[in-house]
Amino acid sequence: MILSIEHIAKVTDIQVIVSNVTGIKVSEICSTSRKAEIVQARHLSMYFCRFNIKIGTKEIASLHGKGNHATVLHACNCIHQDRRTNKRLNEMYQQIESQIKNA
Repeated sequence: MILSIEHIAKVTDIQVIVSNVTGIKVSEICSTSRKAEIVQARHLSMYFCRFNIKIGTKEIASLHGKGNHATVLHACNCIHQDRRTNKRLNEMYQQIESQIKNA
C-alpha cells in the first residue's frame, strides 16, 4: 500500500499527541529503545493509529520505525490488557483519546 501524505500527517498528529501526553519525544517513540516508558508511548501511538486511521499494520509499523506488522498487533494487545490494571496508562489513554477526537 502506498501511503498518502494525509495518512502520514494523521500518524504524525497522533505521535505528537502521544508525545505531549506521555512526555516522550516523537523521535524516541519512533526509536528502537526498549525502555519501558518509551515502549508504552510507542504502543499507545500504534494503538491509536490502528483504530483511527485506515492504513494497514505494516504501514503503521513502518511509520514507527519498526518493520513488522506483528509489532503493531502486540502493541494493541498490550494496551488493551494493561489498561485494565494500570491506572496511569488508562488516564493517558483517555487524555489521548479526547485530544484525537477534538483534533
